[in-house]
Amino acid sequence: MKSKIMKVLPLVAAIALAACSSKEESQAQSSAESKPIEQVESASEVVSSVENTRFLEFSEGLAKEVLMKSPMSATSLGVTPEYVGEYFNDQLGVASQAEVDYAKDLNSRLKAELAKFDESKLSGTALTTYQLLKNSVGLSESFKPILNGAYGPFSYFTPFTITHISGPQIDIPRSLQTEHPLTSKKDAEDYIARLSQIKSFFEGVAEIVNQDIEKGLILPSFAAEGARSYVDQFLAPAPEAHPLAVSFTARLSEGSDLSEDEVAELTAQVVEQVKTSVYPGYTTLKGALDKMVASASENAGVWDLKNGEELYQLALQNFGAGDKTAEDIHNLGLSEVERIKGEMAKILKAEGYDTSDVIATYNSLSESDEFLYPNTDEGRQALLDDLNHQMVVVTEMLPKILLTLPKAGVEVRRISEFEQDGAPGGYYTSPSLDGSRPGIYWINLKDTADWPKFTLPTLTYHEASPGHHLQVAIAQEISDMPMIRNMIWYSAYGEGWALYAEVLAKEMGLYDTDPLGDLGRLQSELFRAARLVVDTGIHHKHWSREQAIEYMHSAIGGSLASVTREVERYSVWPGQACSYKLGQLTILELREKAKQQLGDKFDLRAFNDQVLIYGAISLPVLRTKINDWLAEQV
Repeated sequence: MKSKIMKVLPLVAAIALAACSSKEESQAQSSAESKPIEQVESASEVVSSVENTRFLEFSEGLAKEVLMKSPMSATSLGVTPEYVGEYFNDQLGVASQAEVDYAKDLNSRLKAELAKFDESKLSGTALTTYQLLKNSVGLSESFKPILNGAYGPFSYFTPFTITHISGPQIDIPRSLQTEHPLTSKKDAEDYIARLSQIKSFFEGVAEIVNQDIEKGLILPSFAAEGARSYVDQFLAPAPEAHPLAVSFTARLSEGSDLSEDEVAELTAQVVEQVKTSVYPGYTTLKGALDKMVASASENAGVWDLKNGEELYQLALQNFGAGDKTAEDIHNLGLSEVERIKGEMAKILKAEGYDTSDVIATYNSLSESDEFLYPNTDEGRQALLDDLNHQMVVVTEMLPKILLTLPKAGVEVRRISEFEQDGAPGGYYTSPSLDGSRPGIYWINLKDTADWPKFTLPTLTYHEASPGHHLQVAIAQEISDMPMIRNMIWYSAYGEGWALYAEVLAKEMGLYDTDPLGDLGRLQSELFRAARLVVDTGIHHKHWSREQAIEYMHSAIGGSLASVTREVERYSVWPGQACSYKLGQLTILELREKAKQQLGDKFDLRAFNDQVLIYGAISLPVLRTKINDWLAEQV
């Protein structure tokens, strides 16, 4: 599945998988770059040290500016008020068309500021950060004339401010319920203060959505209706029964030393804010979504938008396509689908199953009661228990594939019933920087039939270890990581590693006695290969939603409901679904190159370290890092 993207404001359109040292003081420069000038052995090193320090100070100032604009993201990251320069846990931030314009102006400012640095005088962390920012800012500049509310000055995720599965209408209540601290009366008062700002915030979001409509950035009809339906569901409970109130009471009662009377008094204030601020704010947003529904097209692809073809090619580039065209990626997907089906057929044959129709046989196994958890509370708990056990087993085996091992833990939790209808099957959210919140691997348990038992190991390896959690936890422990690096998510790198992690799991022997688990692994890879076909089909070949669903269901099997959710996701996040396979293939290509060059000296653990120890980076920078490492090994 996906790593969860937090998109609260256009300015921080891709804060995700946040990973950074909690020692903020050490983030401005690496130990090598911060040594006293008198210890530097040459004039060139003196110049490099000075330029590194100057650039990293600039990047820290940028991070603080962004976090001041997005206090919810500062809470999510777990930074301190001292780092940001002001207290933020009682602030929601501002949404308005003026903030969109500010983000576009910031992009122009960043381009000008980066031009003042001499890349040839940078080294180490500073050089990597400079290259990443330069590439990101340049790509975002290309999006500037096309996007409105979803625009980010150094990031791209979706062309739409709000979709049926993403946007501030989802992120803000989720963050309040899971990331806003609730261990004291002050925390509770901050929570109430944030609720009191929701009305004005979503009036601003509605203003942005109306501008999106004016500019022709309109969701497909099914997605617009889904976004409006989400808001309807959000507004349905009585204020005292709303999750924002119920979860507040539960968390404060469990996590603080406040008396029952104090909790009750604070809960009453929460309920009042839900009634007078939250509901009016979401009602205003619903009015804007009503307009979008009325203007929406039945076409599913961004080709239907103004500048849609240009937008899609930029999106593919952002998500790891390199010099590949949409047609190249479509054909690559078709080829990979056939290869993976052939490997699945070999397993089915060895296990005595019919191979005349691989997907039909796979579907039959997936629907067999033998491999399903009961769709009950007890069945869901058994599923969660099994996932937790799998995470324990794989953690013990990590020294087989890595030299650098993470410290942060990971938990598995169920996606809340309130958001499960529009949520993906699973995703990962990162630990907070201060260590107070672990990495969390979320799974959608609306229907346990979505998760046959033999599919769960691979999901665990992708979302937790050795996938997203391993990747993020290692990055979190990089002491000299500039904060801004934790605010830009490179999906082809992150999702590429997680899909590569599924290959590592097989190589670690985790499927040696579990052939059906290996079948589930292949079906997972088939899923990602089919995404290449479907994403390009929708946005390049003008497939309809129904055509895309039909192809994907025939190609990968599974439930029709889960396939429908996936296709609807690709429609509103153009290009992102391609990042998994494009990233995985790049890492495997680089590994094969390393094997060929190093021969007997090749060490899988050392190679994997080189992929992870720099934190999240773009695929071009990853290629540079691996090539530099290989040159040092000769």
